[in-house]
Amino acid sequence: MPLDRRVTAGVALALASTLAFVGGCTPNRADPPPNPIVSGLPDPGPDAGRSDPVADPVYPAYGNPALDVLRYQLDLAWSPPQHQLRGTATLTIRVATPVEELALDFAGSYTVDEVTVDGAVATTGRRGDDLVVPAPRPLAAQTRTTLVVRYHGEPKSVPIPSGRRDFPEGVGLRATASGEAWTMQEPYGAFTWYPANDHPSDEALYDVAVTVPAGWTAVAHGALVGIDEAAAGTTYRWRSVDPVATYLATLAIGRYTRLSDTGPHGLPITYWLREVDGDSYLRPVLRRTPEMIAYLEQRFGPYPFPSAGVVLVDSVSAMETQQMVTLGARLGPRRAIDEYAEILLHELAHQWFGDSVTPRDWRAIWLSEGFAMYAQWLWAVDVQGESDAEWLRWARERDRISRSEAGPPGNWDPDHFAENNVYDGPALLLRALHQELGEDAFFSLARDWVQTQRNQPVDRAVFVSFVNRHTGRDFTALIDRWLDSPTTPA
Repeated sequence: MPLDRRVTAGVALALASTLAFVGGCTPNRADPPPNPIVSGLPDPGPDAGRSDPVADPVYPAYGNPALDVLRYQLDLAWSPPQHQLRGTATLTIRVATPVEELALDFAGSYTVDEVTVDGAVATTGRRGDDLVVPAPRPLAAQTRTTLVVRYHGEPKSVPIPSGRRDFPEGVGLRATASGEAWTMQEPYGAFTWYPANDHPSDEALYDVAVTVPAGWTAVAHGALVGIDEAAAGTTYRWRSVDPVATYLATLAIGRYTRLSDTGPHGLPITYWLREVDGDSYLRPVLRRTPEMIAYLEQRFGPYPFPSAGVVLVDSVSAMETQQMVTLGARLGPRRAIDEYAEILLHELAHQWFGDSVTPRDWRAIWLSEGFAMYAQWLWAVDVQGESDAEWLRWARERDRISRSEAGPPGNWDPDHFAENNVYDGPALLLRALHQELGEDAFFSLARDWVQTQRNQPVDRAVFVSFVNRHTGRDFTALIDRWLDSPTTPA
């Protein structure tokens, strides 16, 4: 999720710099564009989506720690004129603790047409935002079961539990007046378009197929593995062979122009630009993606996924959705186009911090946003020539204000989700570690963190233990001070 600049409206101009290209980072435009279809993805195996779900201490109404969804297979169809989503969701579930019902987050705005459990038709009920399916028999721990839900309806977004101003439309899937649809869904909102265990501790594999009318496009998280043309429309097929937390899933449907690119080590990259509102002016920013990924690889190790991409949507925010960043095309005025580059770099940094290494619960969001914020800070200074001293002054001032409003980064107010306190304070903590350890030791720590914790949900205790073990020093007091103090540490 991008930086919230609401308390520093004048800072964007102070941070402005000339948008530069690195010519060697993009292929020769006279060459044919790379094929956007990714083939030869590895078979992740039957246990690749296994997680150990936990109850959330901040938003306990979402997620079910008794269930571990191993795989989501979503077969969706979108009707733009009616704003209607029709879907069949097939969930492969491991029972983590004994249950007599399968309770999943799923919006009540949908009509459930049929539900089966292991092939047998089942009844359903509702409990708040949960779809409740009684099991045909008590299910013991480690039992694997298949739940299939057929449904249709119009998606509705839900309010974000935050004072942020860049989510006026809320979170989750929503339709626009023109029939487009798009989603951003942190901390929850996957449940607004498919039945989900909507919590970051339950990561799963995904196969997403979306059928849209001719001339329309469906973009999702993961790698594009197929485009099928038929009389009924065009079906776009997306696959994730690395586990995905529900908040990192995305869906964007519209009339898109696709651009293809190649990143480091032959990484396939796709950009999806809307054919309205002149979004093509963002092409120069998108074309810097290979340069940005190369910069991040030099500091944090190999890019963790088999493809990358960016999809533009009609939003004023952005999200680090896995392998396919969801970028708002209305983030700011065109005179601040350099700021888009920083935001994109931030979301790409999340592919390491927040996507590959995921927060176990929402108390740990500072781990994702702190690292992405610090990566953005380093990029701004190293590449865009901005002032480190100005960034330091800016971060401390924003942190001071936000701690007083939203609480310390390690124990923030649930009504102030993802506000500046979980960005700036943790970035300042990482800067303090950087200064204590020096250049080589700090980036060795960061690289080893993302490589050893790859595809794992983590929390504060895991991070503190890792830092102390990796460095051979006890940084517990320093970390606690930055995370728990009601005021910005000196």
